[in-house]
Amino acid sequence: MASGRFDGYGFGTDVMAVMASSHSGEDRHVRTVMAALRAGSLSASVLHCGTHAPYDRETAARLARDGEAPTEIRHNCSGKHAGMALHAKAAGWPVDDYWRPDHPVQVASRDAVALMTGVPAAKMATATDGCGVVTFGVPLRGLALAYARLADPRAVVEPEMSHALERIRDAMMEHPDLVAGSRGRLDTALMQVASGRLAAKTGAEGIQAVAVLAGGRGTAAWGVAIKIEDGDGARRAAAVATCAALGQLDALSEAELRELREFANPRVHDLARHTVVGEVRSAFNLA
Repeated sequence: MASGRFDGYGFGTDVMAVMASSHSGEDRHVRTVMAALRAGSLSASVLHCGTHAPYDRETAARLARDGEAPTEIRHNCSGKHAGMALHAKAAGWPVDDYWRPDHPVQVASRDAVALMTGVPAAKMATATDGCGVVTFGVPLRGLALAYARLADPRAVVEPEMSHALERIRDAMMEHPDLVAGSRGRLDTALMQVASGRLAAKTGAEGIQAVAVLAGGRGTAAWGVAIKIEDGDGARRAAAVATCAALGQLDALSEAELRELREFANPRVHDLARHTVVGEVRSAFNLA
């Protein structure tokens, strides 16, 4: 985005949002990713993200019922991969191997992460993500700093990067359902409830990051980064911790937290008798 290479494609903010997503594989996500690829005269065959069933249960059930196997376009990272392939094409770089760690697209990603997190590229840990591209390990403070800069891009000295961050952040907040999904996704719910005040993005293995914009309920811009040590296999600790942290920072009101109850205080059910027998609660206070 900062390079200006995407501008020739004429992308709308919906495409920007899906490129910043870990989406649920719903039909709207597929249509948006396909529209982005078509703008660059590319097809879904260029994607190297692998396959899995859609995160959205209704979509996954429908595909199974219709005998339709999941494809790369339904992968939660297909928007990101489409963006990488399109960036490579616009820059005149090889497209087919955009996923390799030494490809210029991945080197540019590394340099952007270094700039945003304040961690020099040489000191970042690297590994292979579940979608096949290189991923970068930084201290939790670095991730929080990156999202503070996303919340207030004016703190980034480079004007091209500052403007790009503002565009990406605003696209995420304009299309929260494209960043995650229309059902059961914390990122989408947070951005819908706190409209125009938060930009949220989940990550693998119990990572959650939130950019809290200045103004609104608070006065300062915040970057919030949370990591659940066991990877959050039960998929409930990260959401509870995120809502609790945002509540303690006064980024969410009590009324908004009640709207987010399925994430902030999920109930535990006795499925045999269809009764509520408990709830998940946070048990920490921010320093």
